[in-house]
Amino acid sequence: MLKSMTGYGRAEASDDVRTISVEIKSVNNRYLDFQCRGPRELLNLDNVLRKELGAFVTRGSVTCHVNVETHAGAAGAAGGNSTIALNEPLFAEYVALAKRMGTALGGDPVGPADLLRIPDMVLTEKSTSSVDAAELDAQILPVFHRACADLVSMREREGKDLAKDFEARIRAIYPGLDRVATLLPQRQTDYVARIRQRVKELLDGHPVAEDRLATELGIMAEKLDVAEEMTRLRAHLDHFLEILADHPAPGKKLGFLQQEMLREVNTLSNKSQYYDIQQICIGWKEDLEIIREQIANVE
Repeated sequence: MLKSMTGYGRAEASDDVRTISVEIKSVNNRYLDFQCRGPRELLNLDNVLRKELGAFVTRGSVTCHVNVETHAGAAGAAGGNSTIALNEPLFAEYVALAKRMGTALGGDPVGPADLLRIPDMVLTEKSTSSVDAAELDAQILPVFHRACADLVSMREREGKDLAKDFEARIRAIYPGLDRVATLLPQRQTDYVARIRQRVKELLDGHPVAEDRLATELGIMAEKLDVAEEMTRLRAHLDHFLEILADHPAPGKKLGFLQQEMLREVNTLSNKSQYYDIQQICIGWKEDLEIIREQIANVE
């Protein structure tokens, strides 16, 4: 099933001790990029969640927010009893730097409030009654899995709409190919007549060497032949629809086929030298450009 790379998922779980909530957002990206944001004590969970995400998502830029709220008065809760302390070495370095800045600038450039904003200036020490990190990780994982499933569900819904649009645009090209096939004989007739008229004008009434003219027309007809381009374009259309229906993550393959189809259409338009065929090709290019933009958001 086609999946969009844009989506949102959320899940929550609560017990007597804490409430855990996980929010996941994803946007398009050529590769899988993951960022996890949450309490400092859960930083070790980043690599674990990154590996778990791979079972749900293969491409996209994914941002995960993990929030753990401890209920007031809960016994043994994570973050229950704690003490705070000043990071003395870091504090001393900043004070020395502030003094140098004050001497140079002729004033006191920073105050206590400024120093408190510096990361790691204040340290939190958890008491021994804090919940074990492994226990908290085990509680977060099921919530993360449900948020991922919710994310995938939204990506699939959007992907289903994109698949319908892709299929409609691709299938609309087939009648145009049939129309081009019916125009080619007339294009050939018009081209020969135009060349004959041009030769007569250049010769200014002198007789035309029909055998030489026929040879030159044959050479030009071969150069302007678009049968191969039409055959390859039809094959690409068929392959596009097959991948759209069967491939689990078709984004990159569909992007490649879109480029190949556009290349064939451009060549066909240039070689045809016939207004009606070129107008059909313009319509194809418009649809293929829309498909290209949408494929950028397909997993």
